[in-house]
Amino acid sequence: MAAPLAWSPIATLPLLAESELHVWRASLDLPRAILNRLENTLNAQEKNRAERFLVPHARDRFVAARGILRESLGDYLGLDAANVKLSYRPQGKPFLSPEHNSRICFNVSHSHGMGLFAFASGKEVGVDIERVKCNFKGIEIASHFFSEEETAGLAKLPHKQAEEAFFGCWTKKEAYVKARGQGLSIPLQSFTVRFAEKEQFVRDEVGAMWSCYAVEPATGFSGAVVAAGEGWRLNYWEWTPGVEIAASAVRDTKTP
Repeated sequence: MAAPLAWSPIATLPLLAESELHVWRASLDLPRAILNRLENTLNAQEKNRAERFLVPHARDRFVAARGILRESLGDYLGLDAANVKLSYRPQGKPFLSPEHNSRICFNVSHSHGMGLFAFASGKEVGVDIERVKCNFKGIEIASHFFSEEETAGLAKLPHKQAEEAFFGCWTKKEAYVKARGQGLSIPLQSFTVRFAEKEQFVRDEVGAMWSCYAVEPATGFSGAVVAAGEGWRLNYWEWTPGVEIAASAVRDTKTP
């Protein structure tokens, strides 16, 4: 598992520069008043999707994740969260509607009440978060979804290390697939990541470089962020309910 990070709350949103990844974590178990505020930012499609959850806390966590995403995008764009328009690629990855004329790319993942969000300017990005489960049969799953090199490396580790390594590897692979935006059309065993390294690179089928970073969103969780290209500087922040974030005076998110 990656080393603990300093996740800092902020009151003023910094400029989203070309070479920076803004990575946010957030608890999705929120007071009812905050949930109601976030739900009011969702569009009709998102509200209908929320109502399809049969378990109340799963519904609330979906509302929290989508609402936090909308509020964050609103902060970057200088808009009310309810006015943020999203579109979807054929495999389901959301992106900002062209009407915003923005270069912001983003991705979100959540697991067991923790959310992970990433934002970049002009380059595709993907994130994944998973809670590390004890006594998890990772080797069996790895044999179906990991490359031969990954599976062999996992099999050499002591049990406890293997549990953490499995989730470290899984989140990196999922974040890469999400960054590519092609869903299950990219088989997880078709590429290899090194689960022991915090930072590495993955080349796609045409030789393009993707930067892959391991993160620890919270104790007991594993996470990863992947972005197109290289040379990124990562910033880690904590989304705090009830804290109104002021936008920076300068933006560099519009197309030239």
